[in-house]
Amino acid sequence: MAGHDLERALTKLISETNGVSLLDTLELALHSMLFKEHPELRAQVEAFRNMLFDYAHSSRDIEPLLAHPVSLALERILKRFPVPYQEEHTHLTGSLTAEFIHPRLMKVLAGPDKDVVEAKIRQVYGDDVLPIESVDDVDRLIRLGDDISFERYLQVLTLAKLVLVDRQAHAEAAYHLAKTTYESYNVGRIRLKFSLSRATSNATDALPGKVVGPEDVVLGLYDGFEKFRSEQPDFDFILSPSFRKESFFFDASRFKSKHDDFMSQVEALLGLLDRYPHLQDKVIDVDTVGDERDHYRKTHFEEMRLGFRKLQFRGFGIRSHHGETWRTLNRGVQAVDNAMNIWHIDTLEHGVSLGVNPNYYFHMIFERVMEMNHKGVAIDKQSREGLELMGMRWNKHPEVPDKLFAGEPLNASDRQRFIKTKFHSAREVEHYQHDVLNRMINKGVGLVALPSSNIMLTTSFPTYKDHPFSWWEKKGVKLGVGTDNYVTLNTNFIREMLILLYTDMELLKITKLLMVVTGENRRPVISRHLWSMRQGR
Repeated sequence: MAGHDLERALTKLISETNGVSLLDTLELALHSMLFKEHPELRAQVEAFRNMLFDYAHSSRDIEPLLAHPVSLALERILKRFPVPYQEEHTHLTGSLTAEFIHPRLMKVLAGPDKDVVEAKIRQVYGDDVLPIESVDDVDRLIRLGDDISFERYLQVLTLAKLVLVDRQAHAEAAYHLAKTTYESYNVGRIRLKFSLSRATSNATDALPGKVVGPEDVVLGLYDGFEKFRSEQPDFDFILSPSFRKESFFFDASRFKSKHDDFMSQVEALLGLLDRYPHLQDKVIDVDTVGDERDHYRKTHFEEMRLGFRKLQFRGFGIRSHHGETWRTLNRGVQAVDNAMNIWHIDTLEHGVSLGVNPNYYFHMIFERVMEMNHKGVAIDKQSREGLELMGMRWNKHPEVPDKLFAGEPLNASDRQRFIKTKFHSAREVEHYQHDVLNRMINKGVGLVALPSSNIMLTTSFPTYKDHPFSWWEKKGVKLGVGTDNYVTLNTNFIREMLILLYTDMELLKITKLLMVVTGENRRPVISRHLWSMRQGR
């Protein structure tokens, strides 16, 4: 049977079973008369189910699953679900395609800032990337390759930033993003993360050319989204200004401190809403972004506390990227704790430090360290393993980490002390983690999950199947789903949904996932829409 026949049969089955889990759906298909009447179709379902079983019990790549005919049929089903999806977390710069960037970059490179722009491109991407001539050249640069690190990830976004030169460019970018995701991935609402100002004295992050002001940025984005909404009235959007949280990221040429710079941006944002009241329904929350690994102590949060308080008194929601990356897992949990207690956030973005299993995490640290120690390799103090070792409480036995850092073999007593120390470290972090998560649930703080981003950038989960989305869902966490920077990360919203279904094939119901991603909490309404898809095929 053709692919669309497979799609039709699965649509019928999913609607008639009210969107049970993926595994149950496949098992029912194998017993269905409809599939038995078409052996080739049944064989595809059986092969896909077996691939899912293999994936669940191994560290195999998820790509063969996503490329299977059954997966492609499920992808088409999700694309035509009658209710558009809510993309809760996407950044502007990592969600612009090469087709959009290329002609605008060519224009910038032909302008008066050609030399400084080329210098910036060489600084970020290497001396051998110029000249940039084709769309394919751009596409290779804006996607994250094998060099996966958080620092590299932030730098890869530079090329898109170089073309956002004025209000019109921002309007065109917003329109492009809305049209592409609506038509290709059934995204009907976007919560867009963007920078009000990219002014900084940090040479690595500084951009050539004039700085685009907050007014041009916000009005441009609003214009672009509104233009698309005039064409598709069921489309909606939220503009979420995002502030870099790092203490060094501020304009030192104009301000004495991070605090002063941030307060100025807050005043500029509030002034903008006063001058343009039509923005008030669309600019309703703010976010913090950037590298949080050195942003976890209470003093780090004080720099922006008063600014957030001022925004909250004007009705703003506060969202924050935290628990995404960390030096030590305990600090990753501590960062979320302080964001809740000091900034009083309404939504946590990423939050994977609240989903890592500390016992598994610390035992893997132990195994990796012991493997290196057995080979006589000294542990680097700045590595993940080294930082965790320095964060453990060794009490009366500092000689154990000293030997590990020197590459000296541990004896049996040392090994036993190491096991006990990592055990108690895991136990303490686990208690802290559950305390923070339970307080978050009790306060109704939401959490946005970003599977591909979390797997690729945090390196804390061995495979996609280790992502904690389903555990959070069963704990009662108020969840949303986002793609982060879908072009840069080689993903899209439908792909993220499929990943979530494949990584919890037994317990995550299709209907429940649809409720999360559409924001529709009335299960019968989802059932009715599934039934309408059956009738429409």
